[in-house]
Parts: sequence; C-alpha cells; structure tokens
Amino acid sequence: MDKNKKEELDKKWNAIVLKAFKDDDFKEKLVKDPIGTMVESGLTLPEGCKAGAGAGKRSGIQLPADAPDELKEEVKWWNFRLNMTRDFGKEEVKEESGASGGAPLLDGEGCKA
Repeated sequence: MDKNKKEELDKKWNAIVLKAFKDDDFKEKLVKDPIGTMVESGLTLPEGCKAGAGAGKRSGIQLPADAPDELKEEVKWWNFRLNMTRDFGKEEVKEESGASGGAPLLDGEGCKA
C-alpha cells in the first residue's frame, strides 16, 4: 500500500480509537456496526470492495475477483482494524458479565478468600 495512503488511514483510525476510549456511546456503536461507524468517521471502503457480515456476524471486506496487490493490502488493513473492534466488544461483554477471568483469590491458608 502506498505510504501516504497508509498514513492517512492510520491517522483516521487513531482518531476513531481515541474517540472510542473517551466516548462509551461511540464505542458501543463501533462494536455494533464497525464498518458503518468507520465510514461515518471518515474512512472510505476500498474501491470495488463490498462490506458485509460473515459467519458469526463478523464484519469484513470482500475483495473483487483478480484484485491487485495494492487493493489486497488495503483490505488487509481494514480487516485487521475490524478484528480490533471485536476486541473492544469482548471487553464490554466481560464487564457486563462480571467475570474476572482469573483464578480465585486464596487467603494465606490456601482457602478461597
């Protein structure tokens, strides 16, 4: 991918991430509709590509047949960021469930505290 193009995408993505950390409503929107939210925030889908949800309602970008390497790199960039938005969602689910994800605390005698 062209260096300037990547820098432009990264700059817009960084702004999206910062907003998600500061604004819980925006973060929730990003988790529920990552592609739509990213586009609304200034990113543009790669030319000729389609956005959609695959197995497990995972958002992704579909390449056209015989896509050039430049386009493949841009789609790879997008899909990496879409995976990151799923991680934001995992954090939300964990907080709602109250699960600690760790081992139980033990007191000095080896018993659960």
